[in-house]
Order: sequence, then C-alpha cells, then structure tokens
Amino acid sequence: MTNQSDDSREQKLLAYLRGELDEREAQKIRDEIADDEEYASRLERLLLGESDGEALLQQAETLTEKQQRSIIRRGKWKMRLTNSAYTFGIFFVLGVAATIANGWIGSWMYDDLFRVTRDMVNFTQPGVSAGSSGSQVGGLYGQIKMELREQVGAEQQNIGFFENTNILWSIHAEPKWANGIRETKLFFRYPTDEKMTEEETAYLRTPAWNAMNKLPEGTVSQLAISFDHPITYEEYNKRISQHVFSHNADTVWFAVDTGVELDESEHESGNLLLSAGDVWGFSERVLDYGDSPIRVNGEGDRRAAAFLAEMKYLTEHDRLTRSIGTNLVAHQDPKIAQRYAYLQEKGVLIYGAVLTGPTKELLKLQAEKSITAAFLGKVNWWNWDRPGASGTQIIW
Repeated sequence: MTNQSDDSREQKLLAYLRGELDEREAQKIRDEIADDEEYASRLERLLLGESDGEALLQQAETLTEKQQRSIIRRGKWKMRLTNSAYTFGIFFVLGVAATIANGWIGSWMYDDLFRVTRDMVNFTQPGVSAGSSGSQVGGLYGQIKMELREQVGAEQQNIGFFENTNILWSIHAEPKWANGIRETKLFFRYPTDEKMTEEETAYLRTPAWNAMNKLPEGTVSQLAISFDHPITYEEYNKRISQHVFSHNADTVWFAVDTGVELDESEHESGNLLLSAGDVWGFSERVLDYGDSPIRVNGEGDRRAAAFLAEMKYLTEHDRLTRSIGTNLVAHQDPKIAQRYAYLQEKGVLIYGAVLTGPTKELLKLQAEKSITAAFLGKVNWWNWDRPGASGTQIIW
C-alpha cells in the first residue's frame, strides 16, 4: 500500500512537472509541497538533476525557469522556518527550565544565605547588624538584599546594604556601603603575651578621653574599648557596672579571642590593633536563644552557647561562609573551623567591646584601669530618651 501510494504521488508530481494538471490540481500539489518537507525535497532533487533517471529532467522542461526557482525557494524557506522554530523552541524550553531551576535553588538556599550573611556581618563588623531583607529571582539569577544598620545612642542608622547574588550554585556577595565607603574608627588592642605598661598604651586611650571630655553634654557616642587580658561575660559586666549603670549605656558588640588573630597579623612586637575584617566577635542581640528570653545582664553561659551554635552552623556551611566572607574578612578566608575548634577548647572569652550611650556616661570608663585602648566612633546629638514610637521608610 505504501509503495502504491508513493508511486501515485510520484506520478502526480511528474504530471505537475509536465504541466498536465489543471489549476485546481496544480494548486493542491503546491500545497502538498509546502506541507510535506520530504515531497518538496523530492521535487527539488528532480529540478536540480539529482533524480534516478534523466527522463525526469526532460519532463521538468515544461516548467519555466521562474516557476522552478519559485518552487525551490519556497521549499528552502519552509525548511529554514522549520529549523528556526525548532531552535527557538529549544532555547525557550532551556530558558524556562533554567528559570525554574534557579528559582528552586534560590528558594532552597534562601534560609541558609540569610543566616550565614547575618552571622558573617555580625561576627566580622563591630557594631554592625544585618537587618530586614528583600529577595528577587530572575531568569538566571536570584538576589537577597539585606539592610546594614549601626546603633549610635538609641537610634539604629542605615549604613548600606549587603547583596547576595546567585546564578544557580554560584554566589557573589558584597556589602554596599552608603556613599561607597565605610569609615573605620573602631579598633581593638589584642592582648598579646607581651606585657605593656600603662604609659606604653596611653596613646591608645588619651585621644578618645580628651575628645569625649570636650564634647557637649547633649551628645551620644560609640566607644570601642579593649582589656589587658581576655575575660568572661560575667567579669565584663562586673567591670563596666562599677562605672556606668546598665540603663546609661548599651553594649552592642563583643570582641572575642578566637586564636587566629596573631597568625593573621603582621605583628612583631608592641601593640596589635584589629578592626573590621581582622577582629572577630558577636552582638548578643542577634543570637538565637530559643523560645526562652534571656536576661539583660547575666546568663553568660547561654550567650556563649548561642554564639558557639552559630559558629558550628557556619562550619557546616563552609562553602557559603567562604563566598560571603570574601568581602568581609581581610584575608578572604574566615578560618571558621579553626576558630570554632579554639573556642570549644578555650571557651568564649572577651577582650573588647563596643558600647554606645551618652558621651559623658561613657567617659566614666576612663577610671577603669584594665582598659588598655579606647577609640571614639560616631557621635550624634542626643537621642537617648527613646520616643514612644518611631520608624523608617526604605526604598528598595
């Protein structure tokens, strides 16, 4: 049946080439040629002399050269359009698949990206926290944008954003500081084994105390302080409370000894100063304490446990931590596993802190003899009396 059908179509095609068909039948053949690529190819081979017999070539002479070119051109265009549609369809399907895959990967990674970013900003940037976030997923990328905030007095100030962009599993992360820069004023003196006298470290404190003494009463300030040796959370509260009441100052960040500070520095002798990207620590307000609230002061063990839990989490997400930490730590490698192992062995010990509050209240810390360094950060007009309601509007 198939051979008879093919022979019949072949005879019709030959009749068409000889001009023996009326206009209605000829139009039907032309429609079949337009719809059937194989039939059009057969006609093209006949016209180009690629048929099995020379007699068929002679039979095609009844068609004018213009008609022959028109038939060939129509067949070629049909094949071109078919190939273009096929190619477009492939790319369309691939694009849809990439969008779905990237959206699924972005959604799957969102919680980890958010948490690792929050921790890395908290641990490496003294006094800075990662706040509210927004996300979007495009055809080939996804993005999480988190607000960076800094507390001066009683107010949280926006100092930029942190952006995470992922293309499938590839991640690029970087902070976008307001005005393109972040002015670093908060430094910490790392307590090395080399003992220094009070006179030898005086130059690390005197400028801050003098500036705060000259500032007017109605101001609030940031202050970074360092101690002569690492201490526990309870010891820290005891020393600070001897000079400043808790309601007159907020401790917004702690500098913690993680055992790698000396290895990463170019320190040879004297005072070793660390700042954002070199120092490591945490803000107690950002940590997760579970369902039970934590007291304003005390419960140092719970704070240490919460900090260690986040450090452990970062070790379990080492690739993410490295990607996000590239533009946050000075040497690009946060060395999370090494720090975590040291903290597990030695415990969480504090050697510095960032406080904020009324300038004259913070100045009272000048009397604490264990403070070896003090650096004045941002200063603002009085805002310590917290209003009943306040807020901010952000344009993303």
